[in-house]
Amino acid sequence: MKRFFFVCVSILLFAGSLYAQTSTAAVGKQSVTVDFAVTMRDLAVAAKTQDDRAIPTNRAIILDGDIGTIIVHEDTATSFVAEVELLNGIWVDETQVELYRTYIICEGLQFRSLFDSQSPSRLKSGQTVMVLATYEGLGMDYDGKTPVPVVQALSIRRIY
Repeated sequence: MKRFFFVCVSILLFAGSLYAQTSTAAVGKQSVTVDFAVTMRDLAVAAKTQDDRAIPTNRAIILDGDIGTIIVHEDTATSFVAEVELLNGIWVDETQVELYRTYIICEGLQFRSLFDSQSPSRLKSGQTVMVLATYEGLGMDYDGKTPVPVVQALSIRRIY
C-alpha cells in the first residue's frame, strides 16, 4: 500500500512539472499556449545543427535580448512589416561569449508605433526587449550561408 501511494504521488509530481513549463496567455483577442522551456540557446542549437524538430511551432515562446539591427520592410496605411535582430548570449568562460541571434518578424499595424521615429515608445538598437512569439522556422542570414531562427512576434515589451 505504501508503495502504491508513493507511485501515485510521483506520477502527480511528474505531471505537475510538465504542466509548469507551459501556460496560457491572452494576446489581444486570442489565447495562446506559452512554452517557457525554449530559450535563445535552443534556437541557436537548432540553427547550427539545422534540426529544429524539437522547437514547438504550435506554442508561443518568450525570448529576451538586445536589439541589433532593425529593418522596416513595409509601411503603408494598411500593412506594416519590420524585421528585428535579437541578440543574446552567455559567458562560456572568462574570456569567451557564445552569441545567439534570432530574427523577429513584426507584422501588423499594432507594431507600427514601436518603429515610428516620432513615437516615444520607439524601439532602438541596443535596447533590451522581451518578445512573445511563435517559431516560424530556419531562415538564412544576409550572407546566404548561415541558418538563423525566425520567429513571428505576438507582442514586444521594452525591459528597462
